[in-house]
Amino acid sequence: MVTILRRVVNLDNTRVRSHKKLVKVGIIGVGRMGSALVRGFLNAKMTKKSLLASDHNKEKLKLLCNDTGIKMAHDNIELVGRSEIVIIAVKPKDLEKVLDEIFGSVGEKLVVSTVAGVPIAVFERKLKGAKVVRIMPNIACSVGEGAIAFSAGSQVRRKDLRRVNELLDKLGISLELPENKLDAVTGLSGSGLAFYSFVIKAMALAGMEEGLPEDVALKLAVQTAKGVGKLLFETGMDPEELVRMVRSPGGTTEAGLKKLEERAVTGAFKEAVHAAVKRAKELKKS
Repeated sequence: MVTILRRVVNLDNTRVRSHKKLVKVGIIGVGRMGSALVRGFLNAKMTKKSLLASDHNKEKLKLLCNDTGIKMAHDNIELVGRSEIVIIAVKPKDLEKVLDEIFGSVGEKLVVSTVAGVPIAVFERKLKGAKVVRIMPNIACSVGEGAIAFSAGSQVRRKDLRRVNELLDKLGISLELPENKLDAVTGLSGSGLAFYSFVIKAMALAGMEEGLPEDVALKLAVQTAKGVGKLLFETGMDPEELVRMVRSPGGTTEAGLKKLEERAVTGAFKEAVHAAVKRAKELKKS
């Protein structure tokens, strides 16, 4: 009885709070991914007034809101009531509690999930009528360079997808894919940030061993990686073509590439992605 009364009180409070002007995006969960999304939206010139956040960890929530200037919701029910689009960015272990809290408040709103390994069907069973979109972003979203894949649920219409696409494009690039491809995205662009960072660190260390100061070596390695990405992205050039452009017979690049080929680096990175994808699938079953 106490639980029922509490839910009635919460819903009544939601009706009162919902008279406030709706914000564009409400984000439930301000861990690494939720915080990255907030900062990415602000870097894309979304106004502070258009964002609202909630989290069970009130200290973490206050820190983010004080740092960024966005508004803080008292609870998840208030956030849902005041948001046009609800992004759920919590850990998988916290999801059930969140869905239990908000299921009576969502209605036909657009719900976007970043929760790894949890299929759209889980949200649709719990949030009857909601328009659910599942996304796989990475934390480069915080600087507008995210690589994001998204899949739509059964209630989502084309106009809803256009809204989601427009929103996600503020954070980098977004691509619509079937849901069964999202595990591959997790291994490639989700975990891939760490794999590329691994390479950058290794190259910087080599530069230091050749006599460069640490800060110089790291800046050169980072800028080189940035240059490769921008060059391939903006020209549409195939990576192999870029290799051929830089590689000269008997030259420095060829000497380095031969070492990479001897160590089977291509195979090692393929194995890294495959291992990440496999783990994503295992987590989904657990």
